[in-house]
Amino acid sequence: MLQDVIDRSTVTKKIAIVSSSDELNEFLRHLLTHWKFELHRPDHPEVLLLAEEGQATPLPGQRAIWMTRSRYQGADRLNVPITFEALWQKLEHRFHRPPRTHIRMNVEMSALVTVNDSTVSARLRSLSDMGCRFSYHRELVRDQSVVISLTLDGEEMRIDSRVIYAVPGREEAGAFTVGLLFRGIDKKQRDRLRSFLIWRYLEKVRAKMDGYRFRTALGYFDLPDFVLERLGAPEVAAGE
Repeated sequence: MLQDVIDRSTVTKKIAIVSSSDELNEFLRHLLTHWKFELHRPDHPEVLLLAEEGQATPLPGQRAIWMTRSRYQGADRLNVPITFEALWQKLEHRFHRPPRTHIRMNVEMSALVTVNDSTVSARLRSLSDMGCRFSYHRELVRDQSVVISLTLDGEEMRIDSRVIYAVPGREEAGAFTVGLLFRGIDKKQRDRLRSFLIWRYLEKVRAKMDGYRFRTALGYFDLPDFVLERLGAPEVAAGE
């Protein structure tokens, strides 16, 4: 049985958000709450500061990530317009070892799993553009080949995968929690999955915000065309 699952639930991720835009501040608060961050005031040295450059002064020893329009790159710099991947990765590197470089989301979705020419239904519990976690009725072994089929907005995707872990499940009695790494995925499928996850997160944030404030905050982000189309959101220049 494979037991190399990293328990990240015990990590307390404390963060403070400071920018000159109330809309961006609100947007980030909602988004990072969904990403399991604890929101704090910036006047505590153990709190990570996510701040617009020039809008905050870190305390001695306080870590910071600067949102900046400068062209300069750095581990502590997040360029505006912001991509979701860059924001996710900057934050992951501050709190997790090893960091997860691919955006993921806890989901409740049905899927079909094919193992050794036998196809059964399964429940997806987590999804990224490079893998997934699902509940399955029996134990699998590491590196076992699996084909997973899922439907996103009416479009079916079949992806060759391999098992990276399998442990007794918590969600269903007698089931196993299985982690897959997608190995037969092409760029188009990866982009489709990534855009789907970003859109789902944005829908969660939009449900918490006034429409105008949400659209204004979107102007600080570089979003895939698919996401903008699904949101029905016109491109808004940040700061307008």
